[in-house]
Amino acid sequence: MSLGDKQVKLKHIAIAGIACIVAFSAAYGMIEATNQNTFCGEQCHEMDPMYVTWQHSNHKTVDCADCHEQPGFTGMVQSKMKGTKELFLHVTGNVPDPIKVHDTNEVNCYTCHQDKIKDAEIAGPRKDPHTAKHFENGMNCVTCHTGVVHNDAANKVLPSRERCYTCHLDAMGSL
Repeated sequence: MSLGDKQVKLKHIAIAGIACIVAFSAAYGMIEATNQNTFCGEQCHEMDPMYVTWQHSNHKTVDCADCHEQPGFTGMVQSKMKGTKELFLHVTGNVPDPIKVHDTNEVNCYTCHQDKIKDAEIAGPRKDPHTAKHFENGMNCVTCHTGVVHNDAANKVLPSRERCYTCHLDAMGSL
């Protein structure tokens, strides 16, 4: 291999290296930009109602991704793939009205609220519904706390005992 061939090969490696750095930097910048609460809240008019109710809620100091994105790298990648689909729907004008979240990640509630799950012996006398038994039977946080954060009415009050009666009709008098 001649000196000229080595220089051409080195030049191609350098160009490829610079292209990789530029692509990585652009991807990192896009990930950081889309992780900001204001990205969807202020850039997408479809998200205005959710953004406003989040700002009024007790969760206004919690980042959107903390609730709507599974933890870890895999969760972030899945979220960005879903976001790409939503961007396509936005650009093509096919955004559903109203926007509904169907895959609430109740595991994310536990990150901050793990102290809410109590043993039945502790919770029973206080009539606290946050027992492990409810979670073991397939319930999750949003089973009772539907609309929390993105519903102004639900943000102002705790779920009433009426919610309990949807499953505990036989115990109406004892609750």
